[in-house]
This record gives sequence, C-alpha cells and structure tokens, in this order.
Amino acid sequence: MKTILRVTMLVVLGGLCAMPLAAQDSAMSAKPKAAKPAAKPKEQMGMPIPKPAPEMTKMIKMMAGSWTVTEKSDPNPMMPKGGTGKGTAVLTPGPGGMSLTEKYHSSGTMGSFNGFGTFWWDPKAQVYRGVWCDNMSPNGCDDSGSTKWEGDKLVGTMEGEMNGQKTMSRFTYSDFKPDSFVMTMEMGPDASKMQKAMTVTYTKAGAMAEKKKAE
Repeated sequence: MKTILRVTMLVVLGGLCAMPLAAQDSAMSAKPKAAKPAAKPKEQMGMPIPKPAPEMTKMIKMMAGSWTVTEKSDPNPMMPKGGTGKGTAVLTPGPGGMSLTEKYHSSGTMGSFNGFGTFWWDPKAQVYRGVWCDNMSPNGCDDSGSTKWEGDKLVGTMEGEMNGQKTMSRFTYSDFKPDSFVMTMEMGPDASKMQKAMTVTYTKAGAMAEKKKAE
C-alpha cells in the first residue's frame, strides 16, 4: 500500500515539474513574428516627386489669380468693325504647381466667349506648351503653340485656319504689375504680315473698385 502511494505521489510530482518546462518550450517555439518594415515613401524607392521648373514658378507668380478683363478689338478678320468686351479670367496653378490653367469668360461685340486652357513648361524645347479650348474654335480645342520669355515680355505664337486660310497669331503679355498686365494679340497670314487684332487688360479682381474709391 505504501509502495502504491509512493509511486502515485512521484507521478503527480513529476507531472507538476514537467508543466513549467512544457510551457517554456511552447513559449520558445511560439516566438513573435518580426514586424514588417514600414513601406518607404516613393521618393525613397527611386521615384522622386517632380518639382516645378523655375520657369513654371515664374509664370504662376506673374499670372495666377482672379482677374477682371476689358477687351478692345481692332478691325480684324474676325471683327471687321472692331469692338469691345468685358469679363473675367481665373488663372490657377495646376497639380503640384507643374502647370497653369485659365478659365476665361467675356461678353461684348462678338457675343459670349468662353475659353479654357492649360499651360506647362517643356524643359527639352525650353518653351511653354499648352492647349486651348473655346466655344468659337471649329475644332473645340487647339494646340496653343509655343511661348517663351523675351526680356520682360511673354510671347507666344500659334498657327491655325480661318475661313479655309492658314493664319498665324502672336500673343504678347506685357506691362506686368502687382495688380495688372496686358495681353496683345496680333494676326496675319505669316509672321511678316501681323496686324494688331485685340488688346486685353487683366486687372486683379477688386483692384479696380479700390482704385475708384481712392479717386
């Protein structure tokens, strides 16, 4: 009887001693998995985020904003008797400051005019490129040609057709001031026969009203 009791106690004690060892083995075998490294930003994975060219930053600085516009048209193929118009233009930097968009609306002698354009810098050609869409373009949208700085003037040229004849247009932005600038459009069959067609004065929205109050 004593022998049986002794054997029973040894088995129980052996089981109790083995439990911590088994638990320790289980804990060692269930080591926590190493945390996955955090995803690296794209710029650290060989995909740097592009930055605006200085030329694009300059254009945005000079032209971005909300403007009122006044139009004066000289006699031209589009308006033989000339005319006037008024409206608004909103120029906004595109995503990341990599482009500049313009939303333009005016009404006057030639009726209601609505246009929208996007412009960006082409580093290979060293010129500004763009596309322009309006309600008077037969194609809806056209390549706006190439534009570049010539001294303190921004000059662009664009080719198109009018009444079945090839036409060239030149746009010159000048007289840049904190609250205004001027765009002059010339047209002709080629670069040697350009005539002034329109002058558009951009004035910062609210600046004209403030000027009248001061007077």
